[in-house]
Amino acid sequence: MEFAIIDNCPVPQELADEVQAIKAGSGASLNSCDRSHEAEPILEKCGKQSQAQLYDGFIHHRPGFNPANPPGRSTHERRNDGVAYPGNPGDQLEYWQVGMDWNNPPAVVMAAAKRGWIVTTTYPGSAHETQHLNFRKEPEQDDPVLRPGNEGPNVKRMAGILAVVKSPVNHQPYLPEAFPHFGPQVEAAVKRFQEEHHQKADGICGTQTWTQLHVAQRQHKADPEHH
Repeated sequence: MEFAIIDNCPVPQELADEVQAIKAGSGASLNSCDRSHEAEPILEKCGKQSQAQLYDGFIHHRPGFNPANPPGRSTHERRNDGVAYPGNPGDQLEYWQVGMDWNNPPAVVMAAAKRGWIVTTTYPGSAHETQHLNFRKEPEQDDPVLRPGNEGPNVKRMAGILAVVKSPVNHQPYLPEAFPHFGPQVEAAVKRFQEEHHQKADGICGTQTWTQLHVAQRQHKADPEHH
């Protein structure tokens, strides 16, 4: 799992654009997000604590520690607690199901709704957990039309998919890495992807190509041999 740091908190890289968009739309700040074992090195650098440390402080009644779920049973670790999502406590969750603590939950819920995303309060009955929110479904990302010469996060996102999904012809990824610039190598990869998926090979990543990329990405994730 790769992380971005937002408001001094590790956030799963795949969710970073959505969290930034919510911040921009709400003016709210993130107090906590991913507290998994994988995020511990970043948490330490940011002066934050992991779920295991928070639980330890809670069960030993240390000052300032609120009730905390045991490690392996918190959405802050991308693990189900049996309440937030259907399924059993301890079940592995998707990146977008990570728990988020915000300093202005109502503004966050509203900002997410304006973007067509569903974010809800997970524990409405708990006084200690009013700030805890979760996405209820995977946020759909805006897919702008990308052309050769473009650059930035969306190009990197598109190239990132092309660097992972495999060609049905030679069974290799279309790109060696997620380039942030739509240069000749990326254009050639887009054209090849389009050609191999029965699209007009114009090198422009529009709605049809984005949709096919997402389909290819889902198929890749569902393939047990891709891990």
